[in-house]
Amino acid sequence: MTQETLAGSPIRTPDQRLRVFVSSTLAELAEERAAVARAIVSMGLSPVMFELGARPHPPQELYRAYLAQSDIFVGLYWQSYGWVGPGMDISGLEDEFRLSGTRPRLLYLKSPAPDREPRLSAMIDELRSEGQDAYRSFRSTRELGRLVRDDLAVLLSERFASSVQPVVSPAAPAALPQERRSLPATSTSLIGRDDDIRSVVGMLADPGIRLVTLTGPGGIGKTRLAIAVGEAVDRRPGSRVHFVPLANVYEVADVMPRIAGAVGANIEGRGSALEAVVERLADADTMLILDNLEQVIGAAPEIDELLTQCLGVKILATSRTVLRLRAEQEYAVPALTIPLARDAVGDATVEQISALPAVRLFLDRASAVRRDLVLTPDSAAAIAEICRRLDGVPLAIELAAARTRLLEPRALLDRLGTVLDALGTGAVDLPERQRTLRATVQWSVGLLEDTEARLLATLSIFADGWTIAAAAVVAGESEFGTLDLLDSLAGHSLVSVDASAAEPRFRMLTTVRELAAETLRARTDADEIERRHAEYFASIIDTDTVPVDLRTPWADQLRVEEENVRAAIRWFFAHDIGRLPHLLRSLWLYWQTNDGLVEGREWVNELHAGLDVESLDARAQAEVRFTQVVTATAVGDDDGAVSAAEEIPPLIGRIAEPALKNALHLAVSWSRPIVGDFEGSLAAATRAYEGFAEHDDAFIAFAALTVGMLQAALEQDDEGRRFLVEAADLGSRFGNRWLTSGARTQLVILDVRSGSYSAARHRLAEVLEELDGPHLGTVNVCFALVAYAELAVAESRPLDAATALGAVAGLRDRAGLLAWPIARPGEAVLNDKLAALIDPADLAAAHAHGTGLRPHEALVLIRRAVA
Repeated sequence: MTQETLAGSPIRTPDQRLRVFVSSTLAELAEERAAVARAIVSMGLSPVMFELGARPHPPQELYRAYLAQSDIFVGLYWQSYGWVGPGMDISGLEDEFRLSGTRPRLLYLKSPAPDREPRLSAMIDELRSEGQDAYRSFRSTRELGRLVRDDLAVLLSERFASSVQPVVSPAAPAALPQERRSLPATSTSLIGRDDDIRSVVGMLADPGIRLVTLTGPGGIGKTRLAIAVGEAVDRRPGSRVHFVPLANVYEVADVMPRIAGAVGANIEGRGSALEAVVERLADADTMLILDNLEQVIGAAPEIDELLTQCLGVKILATSRTVLRLRAEQEYAVPALTIPLARDAVGDATVEQISALPAVRLFLDRASAVRRDLVLTPDSAAAIAEICRRLDGVPLAIELAAARTRLLEPRALLDRLGTVLDALGTGAVDLPERQRTLRATVQWSVGLLEDTEARLLATLSIFADGWTIAAAAVVAGESEFGTLDLLDSLAGHSLVSVDASAAEPRFRMLTTVRELAAETLRARTDADEIERRHAEYFASIIDTDTVPVDLRTPWADQLRVEEENVRAAIRWFFAHDIGRLPHLLRSLWLYWQTNDGLVEGREWVNELHAGLDVESLDARAQAEVRFTQVVTATAVGDDDGAVSAAEEIPPLIGRIAEPALKNALHLAVSWSRPIVGDFEGSLAAATRAYEGFAEHDDAFIAFAALTVGMLQAALEQDDEGRRFLVEAADLGSRFGNRWLTSGARTQLVILDVRSGSYSAARHRLAEVLEELDGPHLGTVNVCFALVAYAELAVAESRPLDAATALGAVAGLRDRAGLLAWPIARPGEAVLNDKLAALIDPADLAAAHAHGTGLRPHEALVLIRRAVA
């Protein structure tokens, strides 16, 4: 910055904001200019930029006029020197810098700049040599925005506060008389809301936005956020913020008088309170914070009229219900979510967990009642799960944190079976309706119409969200009628919607669901609602086409609906267990490709214990035995697999359904290697393959994979390769990436055997493409790592192979799986080879390192080798 003071009186906008001129080349720094403009606006200042408006003047005259009316100069420089206009010997960029004169200058150089033009380098060297201006370097747009905000804050506090006095134009409206602070003082810190504050302040800074409503369920922190936004706006020169508490106002007619009282409008002798407020605020630049409007939504027309007549007024409202005015811009206040998946929390460090906003809030509030709370890996993970269980709702987190006076986090989590009443009563200075979570939710539900409340109770049957179609079926209503009610419930902040997917998905908070479920249980049609829910999700599981043709949308839908499917299965166990043999058989492919085989095995065991299998008809018996075998072989229940497989041959002749009959042959083939009968296994798999081919059944792909693996195990490599190639091709055709990648990993092993190491690396690269994505099945990741280990051993890289096999062991152990019986002998031979090539201590160290790797980390081993 220059050391001179401002000369003369600065020219300001009518609202007394200082002007900040931004100088840079336009094209190469467009994103940076936008970031600087946002930073300037966030400080309550006015950006002056060439692109903000065209005028009927030459460019040089235009930027010189802009600069002459500006108070602060910001220069951004990267690689281009800029355009040199007619009759000029320097560019507009340099001309702007030289004309900035005695104004404070903030200069920023983007780096790296390998292609900086010589004239720009000379200009920068000159300003460096003169030493009159400080400058900063930046690399990213985000960093630049932060630097500009910080530097402007320092500049305003150090220079303008003491050296610049406000200049009021005679034509400018008179400011309101100085009044006492309107915003309530807060007694607790605001955590995790920096982005929300910036977003809302930015919305209110937009000239086209006059009304912003902060919506969200009770306890989400709407009022606290509104106060923080008000504080940010109130710090701006000339700004006036009025806080209007409406929580205790229950009559629509009392809203405008309450506003009048807050802004100091005298309503005596006026036709209405609205007229008094309009007269008071007609010429003022003012922001009103209308807090807790939900119980007096009927005042919306008067609020709209106030905005119409007072062009300088902006309103920030908080409400559990939208106002439904055309001028309204809704800002749904988000929860403090836990971005880590449940299975990833255990891998995160204490530092990573404690940095999460929800956890930070918990720790901050817990410190008020317990100073000796020590954060350990276990307690950090427990706190993260508590915050997740409470849906990241700040009020719920605060109530839970208060319980640490008596309970350790893990003990608190264990007692959090329900949350409505488990967390007790909050501080006495909270509003009555927020002393408990139950009171908070009841307040919102009490605002509903009967039809809305009835649907809310019905929706509590869904375990983890729902679609419009599902809601309509379970409620027994039309989709259009259901959509209207869902829209109303969303407007009341009792359900949330994710509209980013192809089909909107709705959810409700745990607290809302618990209260709604209480209502549902008291209804006479509760049993019918449960039945419709179970039948709807049974229809997703039990289809005649999707599971058979292996298309991934079926699996994707099940993945989204996992919790609802579990709830449906539990209902069938309690009410119609005879449906489960077919439903569980339908689910085995999903379990196989989505790491659900351990859970599937538990369901199958429960079914076997609850049914007299021998009393079932042949088809149901066959389905039970099939599912027993395919789950048992994966989880290492060898005795269970062999025992169930022995019951299959007598059933095959009694089955008329070709698909089931051939699936039974395939199940037998998967069990026979457990007892060393690879020849018998190949015969059963071949029979299944031929049967599927005869009926053009897509499950021939699994039979082809099985036959190929068995022939490879029996060293019939040429025939094995033919079947594995067919399986890979079928997997691609059916869109089953699990099948394609599995077949290709087995082909890698055959490539290594034949000495085709280059082909093996190329095929491993293809496998990585198939496995790329968020849902990595443990079975296929392990297939790929074993194939890579075969290649590493062949290429004399035993330590790499040992690390890969260690990763296989760790992944299988965490997923509760063992190697497929068909693959076990080959893996045993590979381990023996490795043991002969490497020192036992080195082998153990590499193996131990691998066991800690997660799927994506383990695949990096392969990615490096094939890059």
